[in-house]
Amino acid sequence: MPLPVLAEVQLTLGPCVNVQAVQGSEQTASAGQAMTLADGTAQLVVECTTEIGREEVLETSDAFVVRFDATDTELTLSAPDIDSRNEMDSFNQQGDWQLTDRQGERVAFTADVLEKEGFQLVRDYARELAAYNRSGAAAAVTAPAATAGPAPLTNQEGLLLDSHVDPDQEMVSRMLRYWYLKADEQTRKEWDSWVDSSNR
Repeated sequence: MPLPVLAEVQLTLGPCVNVQAVQGSEQTASAGQAMTLADGTAQLVVECTTEIGREEVLETSDAFVVRFDATDTELTLSAPDIDSRNEMDSFNQQGDWQLTDRQGERVAFTADVLEKEGFQLVRDYARELAAYNRSGAAAAVTAPAATAGPAPLTNQEGLLLDSHVDPDQEMVSRMLRYWYLKADEQTRKEWDSWVDSSNR
């Protein structure tokens, strides 16, 4: 007797497409890879990273939240060819992602920019996605999918608020220390000089 096939969604990522979070938890996948998603509502944070211009400079698009409903199927998520800065700017504004099935037919989905607050060296996509879902924005999902991330997230946020520690500034401080220690002596001297002049 044949074994029963478990229903699930296989999602293949097209060229340039990178996944940064799935269902509220940080999970990554790169262009060309396939992901297995549970049936039902899927919510991903995705970006497109590609070489643009004659110098072939590596550029990454804005982060987008993509939400769709699917059951027991194979899908491909792709972005248009982006060869110039103008095309990247247009993509960031339009968010013209493409979600197709095995037959190449388009599948309905909702995409929305995951806005970034200020300058960030490293983004906490799980935390940003949780805040996004609470906002009720276009591609937001409600519980349980929105709360599928790590349980300590809410408690950690409450703890940080109670102790008056800004989590963004804490991350900035850690990253600055990291890059300072990675820098060579000349770069550290230049950095120290810049800090000294900024404090005058």
